[in-house]
Amino acid sequence: MIMKLYTLIENQKKLEKAEVEIQMIPGIPQIHFLGLPDQAIKESFLRIKSAMKLSGFRFPTTQQIIVNIKPSYLKKSSKGLELAVVLGILHMTDQKILSNQALRSIIYGELSLNGEVHEPHDLIQYINQNPQDSVLSGREHANGTYSPLRISQINEDVQFMSKKKDLPLAIRPSLGLNFHYSQDESEILFLFATTHMHMLLSGPAGSGKTTLAKHSISFVDPKPQTPHLWPTMLAPHCSVTSAAFLGGGTQLYQGEIEKVQDGILFLDEFLEFDKDITEALRGPMTGEKLRLSRAGLTREFNCDFQVIGTSNLCPCGKWTPEVRFRNCRFSNRKCQACLEKLSGPVLDRFGIYFYYQQKLPPRNISGESILLRINHLRNKKDNLKTPVDQVTDLTDQLYPDISMRRKISLLKAARIYAIERESSTIELQDLVKAEKWTYSSFLEIERGMS
Repeated sequence: MIMKLYTLIENQKKLEKAEVEIQMIPGIPQIHFLGLPDQAIKESFLRIKSAMKLSGFRFPTTQQIIVNIKPSYLKKSSKGLELAVVLGILHMTDQKILSNQALRSIIYGELSLNGEVHEPHDLIQYINQNPQDSVLSGREHANGTYSPLRISQINEDVQFMSKKKDLPLAIRPSLGLNFHYSQDESEILFLFATTHMHMLLSGPAGSGKTTLAKHSISFVDPKPQTPHLWPTMLAPHCSVTSAAFLGGGTQLYQGEIEKVQDGILFLDEFLEFDKDITEALRGPMTGEKLRLSRAGLTREFNCDFQVIGTSNLCPCGKWTPEVRFRNCRFSNRKCQACLEKLSGPVLDRFGIYFYYQQKLPPRNISGESILLRINHLRNKKDNLKTPVDQVTDLTDQLYPDISMRRKISLLKAARIYAIERESSTIELQDLVKAEKWTYSSFLEIERGMS
């Protein structure tokens, strides 16, 4: 008889639900792990054998145990697989019968040699992202405190269902708060954090584009469902391959896009990335699901992250849209070819665009004051809902040639300014303020070097 249990396996630093099949056949007493296990899983045999013996149970002496971990195509690492295997062995040898509830639950716990069960520290993250799942682990709640259990004490009533309020809140990175910014820089940081739109930065070399992008992580907030996890910022190098960026290969490994969920994807030197990569961002940047298929295997996941792109618009690194006469050692044809790498559909998906000027303005606005402004806006946003339908006709009159996506970006920024004024109506002044960051600057770059 084949026994089936559920556990969690670590794939690319993320816990995923897995199925464990256990079969016992005559042979030398040994545990064989199938399904691409790593070395840590292979070493579990000795811990399982010692824990069973010191807990008063007997390890089968005339049978070999085959453990298959599904899905079989993923390379697996796990700290908590051992509890599922040992409980499966005890159930099959009638030494400890598991209830139907326990068989339907996720079994996840790490064993000590003496038979104690310890809850792996990464379980807390999975529970908060999947609160509907019941988990059987080595932690027992008694009188408001948690204590580890032994194998013999675990039963179907012991479940780990930690509440979010029991977790410490994530600590905001101080990198961007201890810095000073110009008026324009503070404005785009404010809009980036409150509108959740993608942002493109360009300008002369050494003007501070990369620094500003890295500091943006200090001004965003964790997702409401995971307040103890600060958003991730990933910055892949421009030489990254499409398979490494999107995910794939024969095993459908996790790519950079999937790793950065709910975080910030920072693409420094955006125009230097392979065109296949930048064009493949069209769907993910609009929140569409990404579906990958390789060799008959399929992987599908949601895309929810913000993109920050930084780039020089000319090989010399000096040209910006405000410069009408280029002082550049490269030919006009080569400069045009560089700028043409940024296609219209990809550019249209960036909601905020800012180009640095040749002459940098003074940086006298602190990061703390920007964060204070953002927090004030968030408090008002919770109590004030600003409709955008009433300005549809006005935007059509003022911006007749604007695309629908650009119009949405304009209205998002204008809505933020209206809420900041504590107004439930978007007015012309809000559109004028939003226009600089979401419309006018895009017109400049679309005109190119003409």
